[in-house]
Amino acid sequence: MIAKKSGGVFEKKKGSGVWWINYRDTAGRRRREKIGPKHEALAAYAQRLQEVADGKFVPPRARGTFRELAIIALEDKKLRLAKSSYETDVRRLDAILPLIGAIPVEQLENGRKLREIFADMKREGLSGSTVNRFRALVSSIYSFALKSGRVRANPCAGVERYRENEYRVRYLGDGEEKALRAEIQRKYADREPEMDLALYTGMRRGEQFSLKWEDVDLNTMLLTVHGKTGRRFIEINDGAKKALEELLLTATANGSRPIGSEYVCPETKRDGQRDWRRWLEKAAKAAGVKNFHWHDLRHTFASRLVMRGVDLRTVQELLGHKSILMTMRYAHLSKDHRAAAIEKIGTK
Repeated sequence: MIAKKSGGVFEKKKGSGVWWINYRDTAGRRRREKIGPKHEALAAYAQRLQEVADGKFVPPRARGTFRELAIIALEDKKLRLAKSSYETDVRRLDAILPLIGAIPVEQLENGRKLREIFADMKREGLSGSTVNRFRALVSSIYSFALKSGRVRANPCAGVERYRENEYRVRYLGDGEEKALRAEIQRKYADREPEMDLALYTGMRRGEQFSLKWEDVDLNTMLLTVHGKTGRRFIEINDGAKKALEELLLTATANGSRPIGSEYVCPETKRDGQRDWRRWLEKAAKAAGVKNFHWHDLRHTFASRLVMRGVDLRTVQELLGHKSILMTMRYAHLSKDHRAAAIEKIGTK
């Protein structure tokens, strides 16, 4: 029986600690929901009453499980994301679905279960930044659901982010580049133009590996790329042009005309690799270049510009950063402009 004094919040079995709520929806239909602890049931009951009053009530069963919601959300994201970004989201989703996929969406709305799962990930040894990427994925799924009227709130808004390590800026020294090139030429000679294209343009990985020949203009020395910040244009230098010409020659020699929807750096996996770009990391390890990854080519591009005296505003434009704050991570590499600023103070 529903205890009237509870105001629509009750235990089916006294002393069980499992509380339910009872209310009428916008159509006057009676609804009951199993919630859990009493304090959560009280909060859920108040929330449902407010939703009904505001005309924003969505039947719990219409929301489905997190797995069902995630599949719909990723189909929507697939239309907007670069291929590599979408594939990264799919891999992360595959990892987290066994944990929360079968849970009804409304049972995750208070954020408690998500907070527990992310805490377990951290305890198991994942870095704060990695856990935060999983949190961002779940948050993006709920943001889609919120905009499409499938949920009433994003539970990740109340789930704290973990502290991340200071941003890492790793770039190639001259000696390291020489050793790395020697190893690439020995084992992955056909891949060297891909590295050069990244090294001479500073493109994001997603931008480079989604670049199509139809977006390459060698006459005007201009590339049109699509990535996390949308479409942008990249002016190329002679080094990048040479790399593109070599890639073009390889594509033509392989019997595939580089037109239409064909990619400049096509996917060619080796040795069962999940990510076909791991060859660079293997070559770096073999060459004795420690802790070096694909994104570090972009760091190398930016770092060399700054160390050669290019101002940070120009570096920002070349990297496609929306904010100068992102570019400021390279400021410490520019000793000359700091020394010149200090000298302006003068002496007595």
